Amino acid sequence: MSQLFALIVVVFLSFGALPALAAGNLDAAALAAAVEKGRAEQLDVLAPKTFAAAVQASQNATKEAERGRGTEKIAARVQEGEATLQKARTVAANARQTLGGVIKTRQDALVAEAPKFSGEAWTKANDRFLQAMRENESGDLPSAQKRAAEAEVLLRDAELIGIKGGILNEARNLIAQADEAKVERFAPRTLQSAKRHLAEAEQEIQRNRYDVAQPRKLAAQARYDARHATYLAAQIQRVMQQEKDDQAGIEALILSWEEPLQRIADDMELDIRFDEGHQAPMKELGEYAQQRTAEVRRLKQELQDREEQIAALNNQLKRVESRLGGESQERIALQRQVDAQAQLRANIAAIEASFTSDEARVFRQGEHVVMSLLGINFPSGRSTIDGSSAALMKKVQQALARFPDATVVVEGHTDANGSDSANLILSQDRADAVKQYLVSQFGANAEKVSSIGYGEARPVATNETAAGRARNRRIDLVIHVQGSG
Repeated sequence: MSQLFALIVVVFLSFGALPALAAGNLDAAALAAAVEKGRAEQLDVLAPKTFAAAVQASQNATKEAERGRGTEKIAARVQEGEATLQKARTVAANARQTLGGVIKTRQDALVAEAPKFSGEAWTKANDRFLQAMRENESGDLPSAQKRAAEAEVLLRDAELIGIKGGILNEARNLIAQADEAKVERFAPRTLQSAKRHLAEAEQEIQRNRYDVAQPRKLAAQARYDARHATYLAAQIQRVMQQEKDDQAGIEALILSWEEPLQRIADDMELDIRFDEGHQAPMKELGEYAQQRTAEVRRLKQELQDREEQIAALNNQLKRVESRLGGESQERIALQRQVDAQAQLRANIAAIEASFTSDEARVFRQGEHVVMSLLGINFPSGRSTIDGSSAALMKKVQQALARFPDATVVVEGHTDANGSDSANLILSQDRADAVKQYLVSQFGANAEKVSSIGYGEARPVATNETAAGRARNRRIDLVIHVQGSG
């Protein structure tokens, strides 16, 4: 019975000790967190000796807690650490007041990533800075100020190296790689341009290290020139090797320049020629681009005008509501007009998204919607719809279903090959074939679908290129939407 009583007492005392042990662990953890906060406040560099003592006290407190030592020992370590931290904060505050200049200079160097780019210069400067802080901490202010002045000069040098490294290093590396690859043998002018821009960037930084906009621009140009020179050298080496191997290397190079220009011209439906060089085609492409830019501006203005019209309708609707109140006939008519415009825009966007650029173009023409079918296939000189057009025609059916009350005019168009009369008959036959397809295959109302052939009279592209002729051979479905105005 006495043994059982003793066991109960031991268990009771153990449970009583647990809260005290937990409290000791919490105190040690709180001190460790305070030490890390002090590090963030730069106490480790502004009061290095005192802060090191605080770190040691925190480590001792943690060890005592891990070993399960008494709370009094842990508390003593924690109290020692807290007092030392407070002393470090006092020393740091004094340093900021008396040595604030060098402290800011060091921060500037850190922002410039001096430790990353300046290496030995940063190490030397930072050592001198820490020496100044230790002398200030020991109370030797004259020595601290002397060391701080020395450190400030070294830190400014390290900062400058860091700024240059951050802005210039990539260009430096690219130029070094180009030099190693002997790029100057094949692209000397371009590589020299890279080196010149790099030198100018460095001079600008030297002149004013804090105004880096121009140096960054010059460094970017140097990087581009270095990459460009490397590319040119590789191409020239390849061509020279082909010529050495009795292959048409130079001719292949020039043709490779012409190929992308020809693709662009085909997309623009322009007939360009290179028999007199690149200048004329480039001029033609530039002029075409300017025309398209002007067209885009015009369309943007048209869109803005329509948006303003819609806004005016909405304002008019609000005025009618305010004046009349309730459901007037005028209000209902205006609301229907606004809703119809919104629905029409949504339908056009949905239809356009359903076709690929090779299948159809969808656009608004006044109050009508036009589906220009580029992907519909007819055998050459015939008007029978090819089976490969079934998927496209299915999309046409889905598009027309969005306008159940609309009337549709099927327009046939050809390119300029062949006689005018033959093309006119062929375009009419093809328009008739599409109309019949809509009626017989999709159940369209024959009274709401008509057809007309225009032959070659209404081209949308040049007939001088294959791409342009393909664009002109088309079927346009003009959808007259009811109630869109």
